[in-house]
Amino acid sequence: LAGVDELTTIKRELNYRISVQSAKLLRLLKQKDRLVHKVQKNCDIVTACLQAVSQKRCKYCSVYAYVSVRSLLH
Repeated sequence: LAGVDELTTIKRELNYRISVQSAKLLRLLKQKDRLVHKVQKNCDIVTACLQAVSQKRCKYCSVYAYVSVRSLLH
């Protein structure tokens, strides 16, 4: 019976550790999602700025791109 009690204790400890690691993983996945969204937003801003200053675009397009960048910042 001592072996059964020991195994029960080990199982309980493993379940606890799995729970702790699952919570950490969930927190890190949420953080990753937030950071990916932030990077995408920054890339959108850079793209809009590059389009605004591009020599290939007309001056009205540049004004439109500038307004688009301002809307991304807010």
